[in-house]
Amino acid sequence: MDYFEQPIEHLADWETLRINVSAFEPLIRQIYASENEPFKTPEVVADQQAAVFAVGSTEITIFPPANVLPQTRDNYLTERYSLTRLERLHLTAPRLKHAGFMFDRYQFYYVIYQPLTGICLADFAKTAEPLAKSTLGRQIGTALNQLNQPVAPFRQVVAAADTGDWHQFGDQFMADRTDFLRTQPVANDAFVHGQLNGTNLVVTSGQVGFCHFTDAQRAAKETELVPVVLDAFAGDADFMAGLSATLAESDLTTALLKGLLVRSDGPQWVTRVMAGAPVTTVAALRARLTTIIGNKED
Repeated sequence: MDYFEQPIEHLADWETLRINVSAFEPLIRQIYASENEPFKTPEVVADQQAAVFAVGSTEITIFPPANVLPQTRDNYLTERYSLTRLERLHLTAPRLKHAGFMFDRYQFYYVIYQPLTGICLADFAKTAEPLAKSTLGRQIGTALNQLNQPVAPFRQVVAAADTGDWHQFGDQFMADRTDFLRTQPVANDAFVHGQLNGTNLVVTSGQVGFCHFTDAQRAAKETELVPVVLDAFAGDADFMAGLSATLAESDLTTALLKGLLVRSDGPQWVTRVMAGAPVTTVAALRARLTTIIGNKED
């Protein structure tokens, strides 16, 4: 018997079905029975790629079948590894309860976890007082010191670090980038979440929390700063003051610049940072980052 009866022949099929409670309910019911977990009617939880449902006090993430997303097993293993690692580090994240797969019409990998209780940082920032923001910035800096430590390789599929279209900024920028990275050692051995934006950082009643680890990988720790500073904090002075006070970086501008210049999506971030201004040199980019961070160059 197939608990999941709908055909998934293309990724577009998955995109349509992954928010369809009726299609997934029999499968989820069977998974919860196999894990001896109480079952309640699933409710859709927004996600960019997986099928995610709230089931009572828990949530389940079901990954796309491999016939439409070949790296799905790697994504599943990365999520499982990341949640386990954060629990070991005593960092706040969803608490993993079960992880596995079920052979059905397709092989579905899944994780069941206790979700975080709180609000995303983007919503928190709308009404938070300066002291609350600086306190949270301090918490994030302290947490990143633990999170972004060297780890052994844990992904089979790793995004290439230097695939961005840097040529769009011209020959001078290309030369500047090469010169800068020649003088700045890059250690691609740290655990990085990679997408710590205003949605994936969660403000809880205790410490700041982290969620959605599918894109986590082993990379330069400086790359983690890009979405934190430019998206989650959006250059807010109070957040930045807290982060600077606790993050183990003596030169935050240089670290952020390095992170930008080695990320595979760096060109998109650079374009966003410059906000329509022409990008011709790394010096111009550094000056803009200095303004965002609020530091004064010596």
